[in-house]
Amino acid sequence: MSQYEMDDSAANSVIWAAAQFKKTSNSANRDSLYNNTTPDAFITGATVGMFAVDATEIGVTNGSIVTYTITNNGSGYRANAAVTVSGNATSNATANSIGRVSAVNNNTAGSGYTIKPTVSIAAPAAQTFNSNTALFLDATFNSATGVANTTEFITTAAAHGFTNGDIVQYRTATGNTALTGLTNAASFVVRFANTTAFILSSNATSANLNLTSAASGETGHTLRRIGQGFISIGTNVLQDNDKVTYTVSAGNTALTDLTSGSLFFVVGANTTGVKLSATSGGDSIVLTPGVSEAGHSLTGETATAEAVLSYSGEGVAHTGWNIRTVGSGGRAGRVQYETLVAGGITTDDEDTIFKDS
Repeated sequence: MSQYEMDDSAANSVIWAAAQFKKTSNSANRDSLYNNTTPDAFITGATVGMFAVDATEIGVTNGSIVTYTITNNGSGYRANAAVTVSGNATSNATANSIGRVSAVNNNTAGSGYTIKPTVSIAAPAAQTFNSNTALFLDATFNSATGVANTTEFITTAAAHGFTNGDIVQYRTATGNTALTGLTNAASFVVRFANTTAFILSSNATSANLNLTSAASGETGHTLRRIGQGFISIGTNVLQDNDKVTYTVSAGNTALTDLTSGSLFFVVGANTTGVKLSATSGGDSIVLTPGVSEAGHSLTGETATAEAVLSYSGEGVAHTGWNIRTVGSGGRAGRVQYETLVAGGITTDDEDTIFKDS
């Protein structure tokens, strides 16, 4: 079996080329390497392919966009993002369920590029919240039907959102009578919580409170989680360790311990909100609710990407069989060529990388 021929086809490409990527030199790997543009197929973190380059292709001095390499997936994207590309190409970005840009789409490849175009992905939308109500969480219960005298469980009218260890303040509506075993405006610790019920204690190590249900039920009884740093922001896609910028609109007052325009790290994220830390993986900042203002927001990190061009008249030293390597990470979008066999290619199998014009 011949090791290669100069006709442009998979069967004629260099059979031993796969060996330099620690793959067996056989026809299957040779065919997979031929004209490959799939990332990580042969090397993790790079896209490598073997291409036949003829004299016409090596003389082309402009190109089009073949694909985009994401250099930073960003954070906090709740919808697909617009992408601006210099020149005449068009693109947009796809966001996934955890707020990352997962793909930059090559909608129109464009033409006439002699240098890499600039690529700008739109920032994620700011997630706004109220500086007062977003920092506490209320759960209401009926003082008769919502209290179990034997087990001491309090059952709330809906899923409460509390977790074990949360500190909550007991609040009774005007005209209501405080439940026996609780004191209005006093704070307690949540223990043994499930979705709609929990037990209270005076502190994290004390015994469960002994509660007595009221003879006549009242609905105006509330437990409020407050001052623990959790910010409710509705549908949340931010993840732990994501970077976010806290911003306060003109005329609003920044929350204590936060500074408008400053960067923070997400901790304790769930589907409804986040806590913030000054450092990655650090302790959450204890936040005190401010006055009721809607002009507070958290914005995730903007994603970035590099365009990868078809051949633009630079980099390939010889006609013949060449290895093309596209980097990722810090080398995203950079293309290098290695000549395997220099010589004249006698036929041309047109591909998207090396064009004839």
